[in-house]
Amino acid sequence: MRCKAYKPAISLFLAAVLMITPLSLSTVAQENTSSALGDSKQEAAILNKNEVIYATLAADGTVKAVYAVNHFEVSEPGGITDYGHYKAVVNLTDTAPLTHHEDAVSFQADRGNFYYQGNMAATDLPWRFDISYYLDGVKTAPQDLAGKSGNLEIRVATAPNKNIDPVFYDHYMLQVSITLDADKCTNIEAPDATVAIAGKNRVISHTIMPGKDGDIRVTATVKDFTMSGLEISAVPFALNMDLPETDELIDNLQKLSGAISDLNDGVGELAGGVAGLKKGAGQLKKGSAGIREGLAQLGGGAGEISGASEEIKEALSKIASYLDGGSAVVFDPGDLARLPQALSGLAQGLQEISGGLVKLKNNFSTAHMALDAAIQGIPGTAITEEEIAALYAHTDPGQHDLLDRLVASYAQGLTVKGTYGQVKEAFEAVGTAADTFAGSAAMISGTLEAMAGNIEEALSSLDLEKIEQIVSGLVELSANYAVFHTMLTAYLGGVEELAVNYAEFDAGFSTFNKGIAELHDGVAELYDGTSLLHRETADLPGTLQSEIDELLEQFGEGEFEPVSFTSPKNKHTGFMQFVITSEKIEKPEESKDIPAEPGKDTFWERFRALFKGKDED
Repeated sequence: MRCKAYKPAISLFLAAVLMITPLSLSTVAQENTSSALGDSKQEAAILNKNEVIYATLAADGTVKAVYAVNHFEVSEPGGITDYGHYKAVVNLTDTAPLTHHEDAVSFQADRGNFYYQGNMAATDLPWRFDISYYLDGVKTAPQDLAGKSGNLEIRVATAPNKNIDPVFYDHYMLQVSITLDADKCTNIEAPDATVAIAGKNRVISHTIMPGKDGDIRVTATVKDFTMSGLEISAVPFALNMDLPETDELIDNLQKLSGAISDLNDGVGELAGGVAGLKKGAGQLKKGSAGIREGLAQLGGGAGEISGASEEIKEALSKIASYLDGGSAVVFDPGDLARLPQALSGLAQGLQEISGGLVKLKNNFSTAHMALDAAIQGIPGTAITEEEIAALYAHTDPGQHDLLDRLVASYAQGLTVKGTYGQVKEAFEAVGTAADTFAGSAAMISGTLEAMAGNIEEALSSLDLEKIEQIVSGLVELSANYAVFHTMLTAYLGGVEELAVNYAEFDAGFSTFNKGIAELHDGVAELYDGTSLLHRETADLPGTLQSEIDELLEQFGEGEFEPVSFTSPKNKHTGFMQFVITSEKIEKPEESKDIPAEPGKDTFWERFRALFKGKDED
């Protein structure tokens, strides 16, 4: 019975202990804290304040929650006031209370590191994220993708949030990582991404530079699809590397700029030369056409000349045969009287043959001189294969087709020049031979005229001895003229053959002239291109140096001064980072009722059991 009497007293005692102990412990803690921190009015000395902003996104990129972990590196203890619009704050360092009023958070910090968490009232981030999913080409809500199969495309677009200070968008680099289970995702394609293997997972990482919008696309063939959330980190971008000296690079670029200038000058000279070549090719075509026409006339007239010469040869042969039949004393005086007139007719015919040869020769020579001048105008300077290769190397690949035509026309021009060099003597021989035959015909004509006069004179004086001499001369002349006629006929036959074959040669000149015209247009276009290239690269070294300086200024190490994201009032910001994750895409778990484990009593039940009385024996 005495046990029953003590039960109420013990209960009252324990209740008093439970009420007094927390108060005592709190008092002790405050005393210890005051002892450690010293005067609460003293401000702490802060070396750095670091911020890590954590954010969670829905699977479609909508921001769900944002909280900050603020870290202070304290060199001297004291009071700290930090700023930020928080819904709630939590001390992550010790059990000391935090004073939270509107946008200010105050607390006491000891020497060393102090952390506290602030759940931000707003859910704005410096970036807007749009995450979309397409299954077999159809846009699909993320909650409808779990467990599905097909061809999946994930698109992630990033853009600046105009409601937030652009300093973060302009200076922070985003690293976006998408993790796919290789057992469920195959045929993974991700342009411009870095893919790493982490166990059975494939981690696909994209980097988005400061001041740039992101457009990420990842495709895969999926089966029973699930996916962990996207992981996005944002840190200030800096070139944490030793850049090489740029003096040598700038010097080389100056040399390149000079080489491009020389190239442009060379192409300009080439354009001028091709313009001259085009003009010369036109003259060449015109001259060749004159040659063709002259040879055609010469070939056409060759038959008439050859026929006339044949008649003269036959006439002289008959006269010679008739006169060579006996002595002059038996000649019929009437026949001899008609002989001077016949000889004069033959002389007139030979004069016409000579005149025709001279006329055809003059026409041919005029055309030949034009052709010769045009071909001599084709440059004969040899261009080496090394020089041609260098020209290709310093020319835009888009102009290589033009260079192909240029080289082909150059080779064709050299071929024309070389071929003409081989046949030039033949062309010159045409005129020389025409002069020779024209002179011979004129000489024979003069001889016949002289004979005709001598015969008339001999007949008037009846000088038989002189007549016999004239007859003997006619017989000899007839024999010599047969040889002349044979040579003239062979010459005229060669001219006719040359006229026929030259038509094909002339057609080649027409093709060459057309190719040169196209080449001229192409080289003019090339010159326009090299002129533009020259203008664009004239100040290339200075432009590049300015770009390097600008990039170093924008991204160079130590150039960006970190600022607080939680509030512009905060100072001492040493580092600020964003860590962002999106929700998983997973199949919902089936709910199961889990029965309470037998024999597991609550703390209060166990506490009451300590003082539960026992039945008296």
